[in-house]
Amino acid sequence: MTINFAPWLIWFLTGIVVMLAELVIPGFVIIFFGLGCLGAAVVAAIAPGAYSIQLVAFLIVSLTALVTLRKMAMHIFVGRSESSGGDDTGNVSVGTRIKIEQDIEPGCEARVRYRGTMWTAVSEDRIPSGSEAEIVGVDKINRSCLKLKAVHRL
Repeated sequence: MTINFAPWLIWFLTGIVVMLAELVIPGFVIIFFGLGCLGAAVVAAIAPGAYSIQLVAFLIVSLTALVTLRKMAMHIFVGRSESSGGDDTGNVSVGTRIKIEQDIEPGCEARVRYRGTMWTAVSEDRIPSGSEAEIVGVDKINRSCLKLKAVHRL
């Protein structure tokens, strides 16, 4: 006894499974391939024997959805940072003070500990080891590089 599924049903079920996989696998990319499967299901319902056209429909719908909808959907589902300034600092708290474990020379990169993790940091000031520095932002190109300024005690 063999069970034959219609091509549109295979594409449809595959699309649903792929879209549900987005809930488990992070990255917000896989859902667009699920949409591609649904697009191919529509083509398969119209032309069940045209497998090459179904595959082309899958590719076109997937890539079009990925290119056009991903950025918009990321803003809707991921949200925006609520920083006080115009700079996006991610999960870095501007104004936080940290203890410096090694000398930081102006314009040179150094390693600092922030929230239990080592980060790259730069400063326009010389900050000696053992002193405090304040986080004033993150580098716009290298988002894992903290911008620091020396904290002068009175």
